[in-house]
Amino acid sequence: MRQCASLLTALSLTLLVTGCSISKSISSPFEWSSASSTSSSGSSSGDRSESYRNDVRDYTAAYVQSGGQFDTFNRGLSNIAAKHGVSNWESDNDTYVGIGQGLRKAGVTPSQLSVWKTNIAGGDSSKASAIQKGYDSYTK
Repeated sequence: MRQCASLLTALSLTLLVTGCSISKSISSPFEWSSASSTSSSGSSSGDRSESYRNDVRDYTAAYVQSGGQFDTFNRGLSNIAAKHGVSNWESDNDTYVGIGQGLRKAGVTPSQLSVWKTNIAGGDSSKASAIQKGYDSYTK
């Protein structure tokens, strides 16, 4: 039964990451912010950065809670970045702050956070620091 639930969770995450919808009422996690990610003459880069971080946060939390392959996580981040006009998410500090916030939102413990930072930051202290900053700054 647990394998079936895990398979369903992984399938759901895959559908969400690829932007598919199961029905008209259940849609991609990237659609909730499509209006906020659309550029307009009245929006500032700070607003876009916050919207991007929030989308990364929510995606990360959903990913952590459902599990999945790391390459799937990276593809999802790439899709979010593209929707927000972020051309190089791997070097964008907001990506890592959003990841840290998402890890906190998902209930990752400080010891689990250490593992995530090691895996995601890949030895880059500025990325690890941004993840920690996001983790420390997020309150539910």
